[in-house]
Amino acid sequence: MAKTHPKAQREPYENNPFYIGLNGLKLFFANAQSVAIYAIVLCSVAFIANTASNIADIVDTRSQAQIERQDQQAWNDFFSQDPGRIAVAGVIIASALFIVVLVTLVLNGILEYTGARLAHGEKVGLKQAFKEVMKDLAGYLWVNIVVMIKVILWSLLLIVPGIIMAVRYKLAGTVFFAEGKRGNAAVKRSAELTKGAWFTTLAGYSLWNLMTFGMIPQLLAPGSSAVLYRQLRDVTDAGQQKPSAHWLSWLTFFVPIALVLMLLSLFVLLFVAIAATSRL
Repeated sequence: MAKTHPKAQREPYENNPFYIGLNGLKLFFANAQSVAIYAIVLCSVAFIANTASNIADIVDTRSQAQIERQDQQAWNDFFSQDPGRIAVAGVIIASALFIVVLVTLVLNGILEYTGARLAHGEKVGLKQAFKEVMKDLAGYLWVNIVVMIKVILWSLLLIVPGIIMAVRYKLAGTVFFAEGKRGNAAVKRSAELTKGAWFTTLAGYSLWNLMTFGMIPQLLAPGSSAVLYRQLRDVTDAGQQKPSAHWLSWLTFFVPIALVLMLLSLFVLLFVAIAATSRL
């Protein structure tokens, strides 16, 4: 893993999430072009996979009940086999899942490593990012496991604390690559950096994702991480209070909630109208 480098020149704190995303994109394309192309490829693959899945669902003429019956039959057939075969199949499935997890970690790690180096004002190449992630993949895996366990434990307290802390831990991977902190130390450092800047952190990652309908998250993440980490680090380490959240950050949080509530209300009204019509 790359060692911590001297801090880049301090830049003004940006609390407008629109400019956090925009400045992050500019920084990404200016200093990590090959990784940016890699991120575009990831976005394209994800888009194609989602489109294919949606088309398959549309083409599938089976009813939900038929799908559930066939799935249940498949499970019954699987567990009716010889225990030895079940054990072998279980090992193969577990191994495949572990490989998928590792591949996903490497793919995401390249982006988080890039964000960490961009925050230090460095240029980053795809080959360099891949090599550095592979050097300490076990450490990066452990950071992600700690984050997952903590978010699950917080979620046991009526879900909301889990959502709050998931945002607070958002920079744990960036901290791991930028400062060399490992495991719980990286997670605690992320919580320290984002303390008092929850809405700014959330909107810094989410606003451009909402604007692009969630189609290019991999392209947005490195730059947003770099901008957020750099400015939150500078303010936190200087012992200063974080500036208040921008009004766009509040909108980024409340507008999706309002839209969901409106849709639920419409569904409820539609259900009531159908029920009332059926009684006539």
